[in-house]
Amino acid sequence: MKPLIYTIVEHQSFGVDEIVEFWKSQDKTFRNPNNDTQNNECKQKEEAFRSKAQKFFQALEDFQKSSKDNSKFLKHSSKHKLKAQNYVGIIQTRYGTLEILPKCFREDTLQKDQKVSLSEEEKQKRRQKRQEQRNKIKKFFELDSFKTQLENEDIQSFIPLDTPQKSTQNFLIHCLSLLKNTLFEKSQISSIDTCNTPLLDVFIQMFCQELLEVCKMGIRHDYVTIEDNRAYLKGKLLFSGQIRHNLVHQERFYTSSDEYIADIASNRLIKSTLVLIHSKATSHTTLTLINQYLEIFEEIPSSGNIEGDFLSCKNSRHFNYYDNLLEWCELFLQGNSFSAYSGESKAYALLFPMEKLFESYVSAMFKKSNPYQKIISQAKEKYLIKGSNKDLFQLRPDLWIKDEKIIIDTKWKIPDSTLDEKKYGISQNDLYQMWAYACKYEAKEVWLIYPLCQRSQETQKKMQEDFQNWIFKASIYEEKMQEKAPKYLVQENKEGIKIKIFFAPLYFH
Repeated sequence: MKPLIYTIVEHQSFGVDEIVEFWKSQDKTFRNPNNDTQNNECKQKEEAFRSKAQKFFQALEDFQKSSKDNSKFLKHSSKHKLKAQNYVGIIQTRYGTLEILPKCFREDTLQKDQKVSLSEEEKQKRRQKRQEQRNKIKKFFELDSFKTQLENEDIQSFIPLDTPQKSTQNFLIHCLSLLKNTLFEKSQISSIDTCNTPLLDVFIQMFCQELLEVCKMGIRHDYVTIEDNRAYLKGKLLFSGQIRHNLVHQERFYTSSDEYIADIASNRLIKSTLVLIHSKATSHTTLTLINQYLEIFEEIPSSGNIEGDFLSCKNSRHFNYYDNLLEWCELFLQGNSFSAYSGESKAYALLFPMEKLFESYVSAMFKKSNPYQKIISQAKEKYLIKGSNKDLFQLRPDLWIKDEKIIIDTKWKIPDSTLDEKKYGISQNDLYQMWAYACKYEAKEVWLIYPLCQRSQETQKKMQEDFQNWIFKASIYEEKMQEKAPKYLVQENKEGIKIKIFFAPLYFH
C-alpha cells in the first residue's frame, strides 16, 4: 500500500482512530457497499488502514520526541493523541504524510471534502468568478473601504468556490508566495496546478520549475583538476604519484589535468536533491517531472559531502542563475525548516508559523491596494529606551501606515467571547505592547486585524460594535533640548488613541 496523506488543521487533536476514519472517507471502497463481497473488502481494507495508521502515529510520536524543538510542531493532548500547534505545512514519514493546514474552516469540513469533477463550461464560469473575487478583495483592502467594513455588505461574500481543503491549501500557498526574501516569493507559484495536488508535491514542483529555468540557460560546466593514473600522458606529470603508483608499471602516467565537466559541486547537490524528492513525491505528475530531470543528470553523481559542496558553491561567484535553485537544494537537504531524525524510519518536516504568514498576507494586500500610501512592515525607527550610547528594546509593529498614523497588529486567531465576554480573549500583554507602539510612533489609531473566515463571521459584527468605545487615554512625550540637560514636557492627548477591530478576508483563489 502506497504512503497515504492525513490532512488536519492547526490545533487539531488526532489519534489512530481519527487517521483511519479520514483515510476511509477518502476511499471509494467505503462508499455505500451493497453486497457481502464489498463488505468483506471494506473490512480487510480497514484492517490494513488501522495497521498502517498505528505505525504512522508511532512515527509521528518519534518525530515529536526526537528533538525539543519539535514540540512546537506537535504535542500530546492525551496519552494516545497528538495535537498540532500553530505551524502549517507537512511532516512525512515512511508510513504516511501529515498535512497541517491553516484553521480557516471547522475541523469536520475536511472529513467531508471530496474531489469534484467539472465540465469545461463550469470551469470557465468558476475562473471568471475567481477573478471577480480577486478584484473585490483588492478593492476591499483599500483603506477607505477597509475602515467602513461594518457597513460593507460584500465582506460576507468572500466565500470559497472550491472544497474547504483545496481552498485552505490555496490560501496557504498564496501566503507563502508573499513571504519577502524567500524562495516562495521568487517562485512562479501561480503557474503550478495545485488542484488535488498534495502539499509536499506542490513544494517539489516549485523546485522542478526552478530547475527547468536553469536547464533552459544551460547546465553548468567548470574546469576541475583531476588526478588520474592514465595509459597516456595528459596534463602535468606528478612525480610523487608516479613513483607511488607506477614504480613497476612504468608504461603508465600519473598526471593532473584540468577538465571541463559537469561533475561539479552545484550539479552534485541538484542530483542529491532529485534523488531525495523522488523518494518523497506521491503524485504521478510530480514523479514524472523528477524522472525527466534524473535522466538529464544521469551521468552526474550524487554529492558525497553535502556540507563541503554547499561551502564550495558559496565561494563561487560564477553562474548566478543557479542561486535560487541552490537555495531550494539547501532547504530540502539541510535547511532548518526541513529536518530529519534517526529512528526506525525518517521523517521530514517543512513547517511555517501561521502568525508570520498571516502578517505577511495582510501587509502585502494593504501595499498592493494602497500603492500611494507609505506602509512599513516591521518598522525599526523607535526604541523603548533611549540610551546615551545605544538605544535599547526596538519597537517593531507589524504594520505602520505612516501618513495616516495607524499602527496595525495582526492576530491569526479567532476571537472568543466565551473566554471573557468583554475582552474576547484579547490578552493584556498584547494591549501593553500596542500601548508602547502607539506612544512611541505617536499613532492616532491602533488596529487589531483578525482573519475573516467561516469561524469568525459569527462574532465579527458584535465584536466590532463592542470595541467602538475602546480608547487608550495616552500621553505624548516631547523632548526639548536645552544647554545643560534635557527637560520633558507632557502633553495630554485628550482625544485618546482609538482601538479598532477589523477582519481581513482570506484569499482562497
